[in-house]
Amino acid sequence: MSSPAPEARPLRGLAWFVDQFEETVACIAVAVVVLSVTWGVVTRYITAQPAAWASEVATMGFAWVVFFGAAACVKYKLHPAIDVLVEKLPDGLQTAIRVMNHALLLAFFAFMTWFGTRFAIDAWDSPSPVLRVPQTWLYGPVAFCSLLMAVRYLQVLAGRGWAIDATRETNAG
Repeated sequence: MSSPAPEARPLRGLAWFVDQFEETVACIAVAVVVLSVTWGVVTRYITAQPAAWASEVATMGFAWVVFFGAAACVKYKLHPAIDVLVEKLPDGLQTAIRVMNHALLLAFFAFMTWFGTRFAIDAWDSPSPVLRVPQTWLYGPVAFCSLLMAVRYLQVLAGRGWAIDATRETNAG
């Protein structure tokens, strides 16, 4: 009779931050969106001077939420897969389609990393209308998170697994 596998130690410090990077950034970005929209509404209806910057900050924050959230979904395998037809095919063909799917996804992540990087670099000299910060802050997450999605996807393919705590009320699984 084999002994049970030892329980994994919880990550701490920098290891935890690296492991939970996407969720941490997305959470901060959600807070930025909520706070900036709230402040924009308060200043619009309570004060005589609406905060012009609130919408711009919310837009940038939303871009960060979308792309860092998408990277987290890659990590947890939460993106939808429609494999009804593939499941009906012979095993050899299923394997070939899955390999092709992995190659296409990695190629897409590589393309988006390259294209997003080019776009973010080109946007450096284009300031935002209100805050006058480089538009790179808006477009940068496309490049960075596409690379992050490729890394996380390769980690998942290599057998690294992340699990969502089923006892949390925010369980998406």
